[in-house]
Amino acid sequence: MNISNWEQLPDDFKFNYNQEQLAEVWGKLHQGDHYSYPLDMDSYDEETLNKQADAWLHYHNGDYQKAAELGLELEAHGSVVLAKSVAAYCDYLCEDEDKALKLLKKTMDFCENAVQELPDCANTNFVNALIMGRYSQRISITKALAQGLGGKIKEYLETTLDLEPNHAEAHTATGLYHAEIIDKVGAMLGGLTYGAKKPIAYQHFDASMEIAGDVPITAIEYANGLLLLGGKESKIVGLYSQAADCEALDALQNCDIGFAQDQIE
Repeated sequence: MNISNWEQLPDDFKFNYNQEQLAEVWGKLHQGDHYSYPLDMDSYDEETLNKQADAWLHYHNGDYQKAAELGLELEAHGSVVLAKSVAAYCDYLCEDEDKALKLLKKTMDFCENAVQELPDCANTNFVNALIMGRYSQRISITKALAQGLGGKIKEYLETTLDLEPNHAEAHTATGLYHAEIIDKVGAMLGGLTYGAKKPIAYQHFDASMEIAGDVPITAIEYANGLLLLGGKESKIVGLYSQAADCEALDALQNCDIGFAQDQIE
């Protein structure tokens, strides 16, 4: 996988945490995925945990290229930070569509290999769904369904929630899975063929809001889902406004809040 020459965030979007400062806000930053702070873990060797901590520090400060490079070096144990760095880069910085698609495809392959090594890790399963979802949105949901990606995404999300029922990001992604399918193929075909149903989408969006409602992306993705489902405009605007009023705790939240503000202007 080629990780080089990534565009960088503007300096005023970046953070400058050190490890001690990051540890203090870690719980708030990761209330959506329940990922443990590496330096508080004892599951792996010290070198691995220190490199994980460094990768996450770069990620939260906004250097997605460096975070992804370290994630790649960590192999399966770096799949989560690698995938989230790639997702952030493709969402907000990469303007080259071909580059983004190739990067997402290679990350999909990397993460599928990683989950074979770490099948009982909720977040390793989740990032497979995350990256497949981003790839699917870029090639079109219809093409992704034809390639069988929809079933894989659903399976990874179900496994994530079996392993960690309070994984807010997986609840959000599950809601979007149902909403995207209903939007593209209709409620009847979506329900019969893929099991996609509006009530299930709302159930998962509500669950994510209960767990991590003060995280900007939770409200944003709920609003995005409501747009697909034909939700009330007042509810959609309210959710974007809620996200726009948040105080950013890392570089990605700065990007998310900026996106939300753009939606209500």
